[in-house]
Parts: sequence; C-alpha cells; structure tokens
Amino acid sequence: MDAIAAALAWAAAGTSVQAAALDQSPVRDDAVVVTGTRTPRTLREAPVRTDVIGPAVLERAAPRNLADAIDFLPAARSESNCQNCNTTEIQLLGLPGAYNQILLDGLPLVTGVAAVYGVEQIPAVLVERIEVVKGGASVLYGPGAVAGVVNVIPLRPEGTTVRAALDTQLIDGHSTAFGSLLAGKRFERGYVNLFAQADYSPAVDLNDDGYSELARRKLAIAGARGEWRPATGTTIALDYQFTAERRRGGNRLERPAYLANIAEAIDSDVHRGSISIAQQLGPDTRLIGTYAMSHLKRHSFYGGLGDVETDASAPGFDPSALAEAVALSRNQYGRTADTLHYGEVRLETLSGGHALLGGVQYRSEHVADHGETVDGKRLATIVDDGFHTLGGFVQDEWTLAEGLRLVLGGRVDKSSEIDGVIVSPRLGLWASPHPALVLRANYSTGYRAPEVFSEDIHIDVLGAAPIRIRNAPRLTAERADSFALGFDWRPTFGDGAFTLDGQAYLTQLRDTFFLGEIEETVDGTLFRTRSNVGGSRVAGGEMTAGYRFSQVLNASVGFAFIEARYNDPQVVFDDGATVIATRRYLKSPRLTGVSQLVWRAASSFDVLLAARYTGKMDVLNNREGAIRRSDDFLVLDLTGTRHIRVGDEGQEVDVTFGIKNLTDARQRDLESGATRDSDYVYGPRLPRTLFVRINARF
Repeated sequence: MDAIAAALAWAAAGTSVQAAALDQSPVRDDAVVVTGTRTPRTLREAPVRTDVIGPAVLERAAPRNLADAIDFLPAARSESNCQNCNTTEIQLLGLPGAYNQILLDGLPLVTGVAAVYGVEQIPAVLVERIEVVKGGASVLYGPGAVAGVVNVIPLRPEGTTVRAALDTQLIDGHSTAFGSLLAGKRFERGYVNLFAQADYSPAVDLNDDGYSELARRKLAIAGARGEWRPATGTTIALDYQFTAERRRGGNRLERPAYLANIAEAIDSDVHRGSISIAQQLGPDTRLIGTYAMSHLKRHSFYGGLGDVETDASAPGFDPSALAEAVALSRNQYGRTADTLHYGEVRLETLSGGHALLGGVQYRSEHVADHGETVDGKRLATIVDDGFHTLGGFVQDEWTLAEGLRLVLGGRVDKSSEIDGVIVSPRLGLWASPHPALVLRANYSTGYRAPEVFSEDIHIDVLGAAPIRIRNAPRLTAERADSFALGFDWRPTFGDGAFTLDGQAYLTQLRDTFFLGEIEETVDGTLFRTRSNVGGSRVAGGEMTAGYRFSQVLNASVGFAFIEARYNDPQVVFDDGATVIATRRYLKSPRLTGVSQLVWRAASSFDVLLAARYTGKMDVLNNREGAIRRSDDFLVLDLTGTRHIRVGDEGQEVDVTFGIKNLTDARQRDLESGATRDSDYVYGPRLPRTLFVRINARF
C-alpha cells in the first residue's frame, strides 16, 4: 500500500506535463460497429444493439486478456469453472459459454475445444475494441451463436507505430510478468502489423492447503496481419497468429503431473490464419471471399494419485497403496488435435434504400482425442469425429423513411450431424421518432448442433477421478428464439450530458442440451451424459445510464437482471441416496452490475474507479451432494494513469497503477485437499491484486 501511495504522489507531482486529450466516455455514439448486421454503422444507427469495450477499459483498467475485459459489460461476465486449471468461460444473458460464439475480426476461429482456455489467450493489449451482440445471431454467424457473439477487433495502424507494454502484478504475494510489442507500418497500398506477447503467472494457493486455486501459466503469442491493395478496388487481407500455453494446477507442482495427488496439466499450441480478398464490382457493390483455418494440438493430464500419502516419513504411509495409485495415474495423459476449416463468399450491395448482403459459408472441423501413458503409448480413442456445416444467408437492411429502417434476414444450414435443414429467420426494426430517441425491436434465432463441445475435451475432476462427457443417442439440435426490445435516449438538456440505454430480452430454447449427474460404469469410469431435456427460458433486461458532470468527470452505471430457468426440474445430482433437481441454471446470477467513474485530475493524469457487482447464484458441490447459494460480490478497481508526452507527434508513455478487487471479494468456501470437487468454484476469478503497467506508443 505504501508503494501505491508513493506512486500516486509521483503522478500528482508531474501534472504540469501536457498530454493528448483523453476521450473519457466509455464509448462514443459515433463509434462505428460492424458485428450486429455486418454492415458498418455508428452505435446509435446500428439496428441491433451492440455493446463496445473500448479504450476507457482496455487502457485504464489494464485487463490482460478477453476474460478480464468482458467483466466491464452488464449482462456479460467471465466465470472460472475449475479450481485446478481455471478454465474460463464467457457468459452472455446468464447462459454458459457454449451458447455464445467468439469471433476474431468477424471469423469464428475459436472452436468449442479451443475456447476451453482460449478466452485467456486473446491479449487485450493487441485489441482495438471488443463488440458484443446479445441474443441469437446464427443468421449471420452459424451454429453456436445462441446467447450472442463476442467479436474481437484488432488494432490497425494509422501510420508507422510501435506499441509496447510491460506489466507486473502482485497476487496474494506472488508476482506475475507480462510484456507485449506491436510494430505497425502503413504504406501507400496497405499496412502490416507484427506483434508478440509473453505472459507468466505463478500458481497461487489461496486457502493454504497445498493445492493451487490459480494455475501456473506460461503464455507466448506471436503473429502478423496486414492488408494490401494490388489494384484499384482490390484488397487482400492476411492474418496469422501462433499461441503456445503451458498450464499446470493442483499440488506437487515441482513433480511430474502423474505423481501429484491432483493435477491438471495442459500444454497447447494453436495456429490460426486467414486470407480474405475483397473486390469492388461497382460503386456500391463488393464481393468478398475468405478462407480461414485453426489447428490446435494439446497434450494434457487430468487426474492424479488421489487421497494417497506420498511422504514416506508421514504416519499412515502405505507403499503398496502409493504404487497402485501411481500405476493408474500413469495412464491419465491425453492428446487432442482439433482442426477447423472455414470458407465464405459474401456479396454486399446498395440499391436505393436497401443495404443487401448474402453469402455462402462452409465450416468443417475434425477432433481427435485419445488417452496416453506417461511414456507416450497410445491408449483408447475417446473422440475421433469430423463434422461440417454448409449454410447460405441473406439480409436486407431497408431504409423505409428518414428515421425508420427494417432488417429482414434468413439462413438455411445443412449440418452433417442433423437430418434435414435448419432455417434461421431474423427480423429487426430501428426507429428514431425524435433526434434524442432511438428504438429497436429484434427477433433473431440461434442453434447448437450436437457436435463435440468444449466440455467434452476439458475433463472435470472429482478428487483425482476424471469425469468425461458422453452424448445421448439421437441427440438433436438445440434451437433458440430471441426477442429484444430496447431504446437509446440522448436528451439535449445539459448539452447532452445525460444518456440512458435499455433493453429487455426473452430467449426461448427448445430441445435444451443438459449435462446430467455424475454416473459410474462397472469398471469405475465416471461420466456425465448430455441429452435433450425439453425447453428452457431466459428473460430479463439491462439498463445503463451515463452522466458527464464536467469536462473532467464522467460516470456510468449499468445493471442487468437475467433469469435463466429450465421449464422442468433437472436432476443435477443422484448418488443413489440423495437426488437433487433444480429449474435454475447453475452459476448464473440473476443480478449483475457495472459502473465506472473517470476523473481527469490533471491534463496528464486521470483516475478510474470501477465497480462490478455479481449477485447470488446456485452452485453444485458434488463432493457434499448439495446446492449452495453463493454470496454476492462487489469488486472495486482503483487505477491511476500518468500520461507522459515524449515527442511532438503523439508519442506517449502511459504509466497505469492501482489495485484490482480492492475489497478482495471472492469465494470463501473453497474446496481443499485431494478429495476436493474442482468444479465447485464461482465468483470473481482473481483476489486483491496490485499492479503497474507501462504502455508506450511511438
């Protein structure tokens, strides 16, 4: 705390330095977004509400990755699902991560398998903004976009630029290290970006039981992207990114994973690349062709020795029991390969009052997962499956009159996993009856095909016993109908200082996928079955208000109330003696909130105070056989940023420092020991954290 106070005093002493003017608003109304309809529109003109995480969060709040950044939106949050390896998902509208689709510059390159750990592998410092659309979006983006889409938009250089960042954090007495570098060059016919990032976080044991709550992570990212215009009207875009991560949680971290009582060790390499060619066919007509691919290779260990004494000098040590446990643990390794190919041809044109687009998309994925011994000997094949989807879509954004637009769209998909075709319609209305008021009404659809999902490859662990996922026979597609009604109000009093946005949601799901209770085969293997269980419903709404108190003080506050429930009670636990059924989606809080206060204390120094509220939620403890009602959490972040101009052409060094989760709001009833239920984890992912980040732009 003394170090933070000294840093604040140093920052205040330097306020005479003149820095570039700061845009204090979370997002400007004239910011251009593309995700909702795939046509560029300003935020207010977008017929589908689009939330944006921009510089106010990405720079001042200092998130390290996508999971950190998403927590600053109402009705969106990140949630850890494993006490050992910290697999993290993004929830939209209270639904689990498998119900939304993560896009990289509009491309679905984060597969269900890659998304298990992928949301912590997308670096926030290399991102220009994050666009989030809530509600069904399968018309434009295909399977998986049920609760919405999260589109990560990369930085594009305005000239020759170099961006570098260094970051260190102190988490429960443990230091982390983070660095990134981006070099951008814009030339007459295009631009190129080269980037790299390294991130190290040690394992952290929050309850002093010898088992980590935060996994040890080593992450390296490198890549390049660029655009080239070889001729008038032709643009070629290329992108490549390589990600390597080494992750280990559990206990006995200095020993091989199979000698730990509990261990989850995941070594993953991911290659992603794309090429896109856009050809202008006329003043208002453009043809775009895209090919993209993603290839993931993962070597993993899920399991361990269990509740067996490993110290030969300890009372109760049994060498025969240890030898038997080691013999089993040696066979709990696995290898996974996941390859995705994606192709699209899209035509965009303007005709009178119509903005038309249509196209064809093809997506093919193959997943192979098999067991291994510690020596690399192949054991049983768990998954070896390929699946593909061919879809065609059309959309008409029709300007009926000044201040009135209609969106009509539809899609037809043929999936290798489904008999027949899936038809996904869309209807939207945008109206501005007064310059200060915008109204939106949308009906959209989404679906999930019975493919291999993220939870199939990430294995839950109960004690040291792995738990796998099986699909029920004749599993059919899950379908969703989403309705949304919202408004943006920008009254003119106070020179537009006050803003108010709101939206209500209703999503009806049919043939809902559900993971049942843990079962055991005759040979002792633990598994859960995914089946269709009828319907479920998500209903609620969100409201966000902003106020500019002065040129140096801005504030915003937003909250969301979301109720996610099954139509009928579902059995989540059954050990033969105790049966637990519930209608609520687990780990889905009904009430969440986000607020920000940005104060420009001086021309070169500003302060961010952010608050994030997570309401109570139901969480299942499989070890105890009980559903627990969690506490609610209020997370406060306090950061200060000193802006130091180092040149006359916009070169600047920013030093951001502060405390994340000031109140140390987090789960207090953590599981402990070798018999812990690693799935019983919820709430804020990180404890109180002190940090310093240096961002340089040249």
